[in-house]
Amino acid sequence: MIYSVRQGDSLWRIAAFHFGRAELWPAIAQDNHLRNPDRLLVGQMLSLRDSMLVPRDGHAAPLSGQEAGAGIIQAPVIEHLPSLVPGRGFFFVLADEINPLSQKLVRKVLVHPELAAALSSQVRRPIRTLPNPEKFGLHPTDPLSNLPPGRHAQGMKPSPYSSASTQPLGSSRIVGSRFWIDVEKARAAGATLHGTEEILADLERIAKKTADAASRIKLDGLKKLVRGDGEVLVRGAVPASAIKGSTAMAMTRGLQGVQIAGFVMTAIDMKRATVKSVEQQSVKPVAAETVRQVGGWAAAWAGMKLGAAGGALMGLETGPGALATGAVGGLVGGVAGYYGFDWVADHIDAN
Repeated sequence: MIYSVRQGDSLWRIAAFHFGRAELWPAIAQDNHLRNPDRLLVGQMLSLRDSMLVPRDGHAAPLSGQEAGAGIIQAPVIEHLPSLVPGRGFFFVLADEINPLSQKLVRKVLVHPELAAALSSQVRRPIRTLPNPEKFGLHPTDPLSNLPPGRHAQGMKPSPYSSASTQPLGSSRIVGSRFWIDVEKARAAGATLHGTEEILADLERIAKKTADAASRIKLDGLKKLVRGDGEVLVRGAVPASAIKGSTAMAMTRGLQGVQIAGFVMTAIDMKRATVKSVEQQSVKPVAAETVRQVGGWAAAWAGMKLGAAGGALMGLETGPGALATGAVGGLVGGVAGYYGFDWVADHIDAN
């Protein structure tokens, strides 16, 4: 339909009258290549999409006497179908951590021989490297030891604990590569946590039993270091599946960002469907959109699990490789699920 602009018109008023929804005014600006949507000239001709006109009696809005006076001219126009969700399926990506705020502890470990050798030359004593926790997990020197937390903080071995920090990047005093421990996964594997205050309380207990003044001064200094580090002790073994290195952690945070964007887009899609249902006084638009969204997210979850399983078959059970295969699986599954269920939903209400 071709519309002739009248005095006092705006794209907002035109969309409200002819499309039934004022917020659809950008479609008019886009179809007519308007550089300044706020500036319209009386008599200017605008193309309005026939598919978006408010239906009346099963037809497009009729040419009433009032509208004829408004300068509306019926003419064939090239139809530009709106695309409300371009590339929508590509946001169905799931990180292996649904909650980006899940509690983490940071442990620094010497896993690189070069770094260990450099440190060894500084302190003039041998420094050994440890197995990469991202591959082999964390293991205390003696899981069966009854050593109290304060004694571990004093450096006594063997110990049932592994030290970690609540600081976002770990203790600044410790040299080594950072590894993030997922607290919930560690607990699920049987590990227990002993917090900073518990360590400090045990050091205070030791100090009360210490008669030597110099030793008490050292304990006071140690307590300051424990508090400054935010030291936490993890008792027991922690599996590799609960640990991420720097690269894997960065990938996880990136995937979580995409995941959150997908959640936001789902909310926008559902809001649009709800408005459409209210306007049409029908539950069909909401039901159809629900089918699309549930199908997309369910398929993304299944795809992530299948991708991770495929990675495990190739030996990528933990670390960045496992995250990559899981993410690709989630992406492929989400796209297939959304567009597959879109076909089903279109039989309920076409988008």
